[in-house]
Amino acid sequence: ATMVTISHPRSSQLVLKTYGPWLLKGGVTILAVYLISVLSYTTFLFHPTITNSQHNIAISPSSSNNHNLRLPSQEQNLKDKIANHGSNNDVDSTENVKISQKKDEQTSPSTPSMCPYKKLSDLSDAERFPSRGDRHMVDPPSGGKLTLVCCETTKGPWNIAVHSKWAPLGAERFLQMVRSNTYFTTTTSSLGVPLMRCIKGFLCQFGINGNVEETKLYDKSLQDDPNWLPEGPDHRTNSEGVKRFAQGYLAYAGSGKNSRSNQFIVSLQANPRLAGGSPWEVPWGELVGPHSFTTLSKIYTGYGDKGPSQGKLRRQGTSPEVEDNFPLLDYITSCSIMEESKGNTA
Repeated sequence: ATMVTISHPRSSQLVLKTYGPWLLKGGVTILAVYLISVLSYTTFLFHPTITNSQHNIAISPSSSNNHNLRLPSQEQNLKDKIANHGSNNDVDSTENVKISQKKDEQTSPSTPSMCPYKKLSDLSDAERFPSRGDRHMVDPPSGGKLTLVCCETTKGPWNIAVHSKWAPLGAERFLQMVRSNTYFTTTTSSLGVPLMRCIKGFLCQFGINGNVEETKLYDKSLQDDPNWLPEGPDHRTNSEGVKRFAQGYLAYAGSGKNSRSNQFIVSLQANPRLAGGSPWEVPWGELVGPHSFTTLSKIYTGYGDKGPSQGKLRRQGTSPEVEDNFPLLDYITSCSIMEESKGNTA
């Protein structure tokens, strides 16, 4: 084969004229592909979140919480588990359940306007003017201010009649907490006030707020109120067999003289031993209305004395650890004053 070299001046012009346009188009194409590649890589680096609209979830490659990702079907399966079982042991902790999701499956909280008792005139005569009988072993103190409160819980509404004459200091402290409009309220930082120690057939203890800072606002101890119930073992019941501390009475939890602050008890059943000498157990109010006692009967008591400790709640509030370890815990999610009497009679 013989290689022929073209050295004529016009030969270069001929080559450019023939192949120039193709070379130019190829160069532009290569440049375009290069720029697109660079832009795509840059977009990936600075916008790593990809939305999957089919499942309404967000997937982030850089997120440290991908292990918490759940599809709607997974959430529903978890809710079904909680609905079908009655104890914490029946809940698979590996599901990373949050208490707010579990609460959706429970009875939806009421709102204050849904409380059956909206004004004092809704109370029966026996509820407005309580006296010795099948419920009360003695005549409670009469007169004074009567305040009707509505509390939401995760199991339904409570109407509470607060009697200022029963325990003036104790009643006023509770009403101060209600009037704050923040203490018994669910917020972004608090699930409300947990019913942290509920013992079947005995009592429920509550009052420590899910927000540590809220709890601190009412930590100061109160002077004791005089006990209007007869004390001692000889007065656990009266001659008609009525027990000293009626079902639905509300008093304080305490640990000694002048120890009342921000923790309360409500009796799940009539009890002959409560208020028998412990100065903090003086009743300051009671649940009223059949609906309140229906709600009381639904409060979860499965944890008993093994619910979240007072110390942990004071330090952490309703932390993720508390939520995960006690997913069936019930809460007071709001309280508000419905009506208050102004004179010595309701």
